[in-house]
Amino acid sequence: MIGKNRISHSAKPYYSPAPDLVILWEWEYDDDFVFYLAAAARRRSLEVQIYAPAQLPAFLHTSSREDYAPRMVIDRASDVHPSLRPGLDALVKRGTQIINEPARVEWCRDKATMHLELVSSGINVPYGIIASRHDSPEGTFNLAMEKLGLPFVIKPSEGGGGEGVILDAASPGHIAEALKKSPTGKVVLQKKVAPQLLSGRRAWFRVFYILDLITLCWWDDLTHLYGPCAENDIPQGSLVQMQQIVAHIARTTQIHFFSTEIAIDHDGSLQVIDFVNEICDMRMRSRHANGVPDALVMKIVNRLIDHCARL
Repeated sequence: MIGKNRISHSAKPYYSPAPDLVILWEWEYDDDFVFYLAAAARRRSLEVQIYAPAQLPAFLHTSSREDYAPRMVIDRASDVHPSLRPGLDALVKRGTQIINEPARVEWCRDKATMHLELVSSGINVPYGIIASRHDSPEGTFNLAMEKLGLPFVIKPSEGGGGEGVILDAASPGHIAEALKKSPTGKVVLQKKVAPQLLSGRRAWFRVFYILDLITLCWWDDLTHLYGPCAENDIPQGSLVQMQQIVAHIARTTQIHFFSTEIAIDHDGSLQVIDFVNEICDMRMRSRHANGVPDALVMKIVNRLIDHCARL
């Protein structure tokens, strides 16, 4: 992969008491995103420190220094490496802005919690049932069959990228299987959404929130392929409502960079499908068939770096 030649996994980050931007990352496919973030920062004459996967332990040592206080940290690692949390918490106390702050990420990544938060706020989500290992799969299935119809969707209460999702659940065995695999012992059962068609496309969107900027693209729930979306592709009323929903999610979660899925149902109502993806997949369409459009990735990069420059 080209990205691996761009950012060395073995080079040691140098110490500076006041770097402008620190990037923590652990997923191999983040190479390109990190490269473009660093390049954009350096064009703005910002000092950047990058902690690649092999260097993450060094971050704990560096962040323990009392005089170490970056302007901003882009954290794409602590969700997988919770040992980084003490260092990030120490930086927050010194005034560093973390995108996204781990404590907020931990809270909002629970789909069962977010389901209840959104419903209580009057936001449409597919009719859902929260099930736990204490519930009988047979009893839960009978309830789901009555309330959701067949088939229905099962999602683990935590996770992203479609991992662990059963799109066509139709038996107590599916519920039992999902609960057995769930690390939290909870799953969310959802009614399937049949989106209306807009100009021959399924009205299903991935909406990104980046530091008060809301931007969206087509995202086909069947093929998982993105497509650029112009504002006039969507009825004005739906567009405004979509923006209001995402702004509300941002206020509720208090995180600065996330995406969500919103579909326009067959009756014209908006349905928030996948509530908060707090670590956005930033693979680029030019390198991955199911990646984010390159122009949108660069828009996100520039938004993050502009914010860092203003801090």
